Amino acid sequence: MMTDFRGKVALITGSARGIGAEIAIEFAKRGANIVLNDLKYSDSAKKTQKCIEQKKQKALFCTADVSNRLQVKGMFQKAFAEFGHIDILVNNAGISRMKPFLKLTDDDWDQVMDVNLKGMFIVTQEAFHYMMKNKTSRIVNISSMSGQIAGPTLNYAVSKAGVISLTKCTARYGAEYNIHVNAVAPGMLLTEMTKDELETPLGQEQINLSLLKRTGHVSDVVEAVMFLASFDQNYVTAHILNVNGGTQV
Repeated sequence: MMTDFRGKVALITGSARGIGAEIAIEFAKRGANIVLNDLKYSDSAKKTQKCIEQKKQKALFCTADVSNRLQVKGMFQKAFAEFGHIDILVNNAGISRMKPFLKLTDDDWDQVMDVNLKGMFIVTQEAFHYMMKNKTSRIVNISSMSGQIAGPTLNYAVSKAGVISLTKCTARYGAEYNIHVNAVAPGMLLTEMTKDELETPLGQEQINLSLLKRTGHVSDVVEAVMFLASFDQNYVTAHILNVNGGTQV
């Protein structure tokens, strides 16, 4: 049975396109109003917003850099002014700077940590101020199998390992307020961004680590997010849901 999110407001960071956009659209299909977010109001963002509105749901777009505290505060203020409550947060915003270990620069490290980890901390902390007033709320963080198998890209893997720890720690703080915090850790997914990488020897090696010997799809991650964001489940928190075809981590 499809989870019903009617009357709920879901804020998804990094949702102009890609996985974030698909998550936002699925929430809208199930009745939620949506707060979209990205660095700029691009053509992709407009397309995603229009798609949600065609499903008869409201779609508010908020421009914000998740690693900038003032911009994040402004995003939540705008969202709260529009809807009066925020029930679901999906921390999806993330970047990758793929380089060999010895060629990584300080900037490569800082940029990935700022968005993937510091940004998630800031957004989650600001969300708590609003969610603590709710009877119950849901936060779903997007981590990665990379954070569990140590690689192959150092800065990205370390940031995603940090997401796992952040998830468990904030779930502890959220329990008192019935804020459930969980994470999805995808394995190798077939997307526009990864299709070339998957054809390399390293990509094939990663695929062969899975029991199913194939890639996953964005829809697999979307469904995992829907489950963890559901208000039908009331006893799952501090959990890392692996969506990786049975890869042993």
